[in-house]
Amino acid sequence: MSDKKEKIKLSKWLESNIPHYFPDKGDLINLIEIIAEATIPIRGLLEKGLTSREIQYRMSIEAPLEDTKNVYDEEQIHEDVLTHSIILKAIQEGDTDYAFIASEEAEPITSNGTFGITTDPVDGSSNVAVNRTVGTIVGIYNREGKIVCSFYVLYGIFTNLVLAVNGLVAEFYLDTTPYSMTFYHYIFRDLLNLPNPEKGGIRCLGGDSTQWSPKCKEFEKKLINNHFKDRYSGSFVGDFHAILLYGGVYTYFPSPKPKLRLFYEWLPLAFIAKTLGGEFLLIGNQNEIKKMEDIEPLTKDNITKIHATTCGGLIGSNTAVNWFKEIGK
Repeated sequence: MSDKKEKIKLSKWLESNIPHYFPDKGDLINLIEIIAEATIPIRGLLEKGLTSREIQYRMSIEAPLEDTKNVYDEEQIHEDVLTHSIILKAIQEGDTDYAFIASEEAEPITSNGTFGITTDPVDGSSNVAVNRTVGTIVGIYNREGKIVCSFYVLYGIFTNLVLAVNGLVAEFYLDTTPYSMTFYHYIFRDLLNLPNPEKGGIRCLGGDSTQWSPKCKEFEKKLINNHFKDRYSGSFVGDFHAILLYGGVYTYFPSPKPKLRLFYEWLPLAFIAKTLGGEFLLIGNQNEIKKMEDIEPLTKDNITKIHATTCGGLIGSNTAVNWFKEIGK
């Protein structure tokens, strides 16, 4: 008798694990599948050695301007602009309408659908040139502006997708065996748990440490004293994935100003962490602390303000994140 396990495709897993009474279930599943499939040519671009110009030609994507900057006045590599276009094109050509699409590479686009989408197409894009980990981050918001699903795709030795929806966090991998080369599929791998170590986890601390407040420096000292290993890589999604496996904390302290985008980066990954019983804290310029529950809903009415919404923060295992709140009491 064979003990071979069935390969459960992403679409089948979603159909089985999102209940029929979930609002607009069919549209949500369709959006997840559309964006997940759009990451496959991004994988080809980043992992297979296909040039961005070649993919641009194959997919009939308009050429980006040379030497462009994003709305944060940061230099954009060609891959930044192209991957944004791949995801945008896939959603707009899909069967499901959207409420808005917001990417850090361009101004938001609104429509008449139910769900809003935020995406950071290549998180950690500066790592591309040195062949280090990068990923795609996606958040999906309901008509009330609350995040109801998020996922990221990590491009590394293998390509995996981690998704949070309906109280579950599941990991999928991209099947690239010869049998599936014609039809790429994300295949269910496992349900995830977030370790909550008091010692021996990992720490990924970002920002200019010379500009950290005394409280931030004290927090770093506490992590070191509890043997949390330094694993900061410059890729938020890559570091966050390591925390899901080993437990620990990722931070980006205001140094001196906040940098990471709340709706493109922090909130989608925070939704995953919170689903697993972890924690997320926002940190403002004066070290004021807010929780995820305090975040303003994201709707078509305020989507135009999304680029200005940045913050510092901590995300990861509950114990490690909450040490920050205890310092200075």
